[in-house]
Amino acid sequence: MRIIILAATALMAAGLCQCSPKGDSDAASSAAPAAPPSFAYDINLEFTPAAIAAVKAHKQKVTVSVMYYGNVTPASQALADPKDGTLHLDTDVTEVEPANQKVHMTGAGANVPNLKNITGQKPLALLIVYAGKSPETSSIHCTDFQDYVATAQQSPVTLKCDA
Repeated sequence: MRIIILAATALMAAGLCQCSPKGDSDAASSAAPAAPPSFAYDINLEFTPAAIAAVKAHKQKVTVSVMYYGNVTPASQALADPKDGTLHLDTDVTEVEPANQKVHMTGAGANVPNLKNITGQKPLALLIVYAGKSPETSSIHCTDFQDYVATAQQSPVTLKCDA
């Protein structure tokens, strides 16, 4: 008799499980936070033979530096840098050998939580390339890029370096 009661209880419990509403797994998956925006893009570096020779003569590497920033919203004026009136979203820096190449910038250095404080949540990038300790003491001269990250993502940005 005890076995019959246990079997009947198990069957009722199984039936109730099939009739119960779906769990919160669907609601949780639809309410999952959105993936952070991508700041990744590619840069084509082009060096003249003189630029390559200058970097090698000084036994240097080439630094690619990107400062991410944005124009502040009216509500975030207090966060603006007093020097330029923008909100800095940090930087990405990578070192490469002096050679014609494609460099992938991941954008990992960008401060994504601060996007809410810039106009249209559209970050800008200031991309500079130099060899040496700083852009001011660089042994080469390179073009730069200053525009929206979205513009850089449309097609690789080409930066050219000469001695």
